[in-house]
Amino acid sequence: PELKEKVCLLQIMVPSREDVPMYKEVKTRVERLVGEINGRHSTPGWTPLHYFYRNLPHEELIHYYRAADMALVTSLRDGMNLVAKEYVACNVKETGVLCLSEFAGAAMEFHRHALMVNPFDTQGTADAIRNAIESDPASRKKNMRALRETVRRFNIFHWMDCFLRS
Repeated sequence: PELKEKVCLLQIMVPSREDVPMYKEVKTRVERLVGEINGRHSTPGWTPLHYFYRNLPHEELIHYYRAADMALVTSLRDGMNLVAKEYVACNVKETGVLCLSEFAGAAMEFHRHALMVNPFDTQGTADAIRNAIESDPASRKKNMRALRETVRRFNIFHWMDCFLRS
C-alpha cells in the first residue's frame, strides 16, 4: 500500500493461440482482474496497471524495456525465456532490476544476480518487488552489469557451439 501512486505495472500480453479455449479463459480472467485492480486502486492521474494485449513492434518494446526500473518475469514453466534476456540486453544504463521466476529457463544463468521469485508465493513475490524498488543504485549496477555479461557470454554462438559439440 505504501507504494501506491509511486509504482505502476505494465503488462504486455502478446496474442497467442487465440483459438485454444484455455488461452481464451486466461485472457478473460486477466482482463477481469486488471479491471478490478484498476477500479479498486486507481486515483486521479494514476493507474496501477497498464495492460496491452497486442503485438508490439520491436523498437517500441525496446523503449519499454529501457524505461522500466524493474522487469518481473513470473513464468510457471518456460524454456530459455527471452523476455528476461531482452530486458537485460536493453538495460544499457545498468540501473534496472530483474525479478525472475525460479521456473524460468533463464533462472539457471541469472539466479546469482536477479531477485528470484516463486510465482506461486504471492507474498514472496511482493517482497521481491519491494526489494527491487528499494535497492540501492550501486547494487543495481553491480547485478545488472553481471547479468549483461552473462547475456554477452552465453549468446547464440555459444549455444550453437555447445549444441554442435553435443
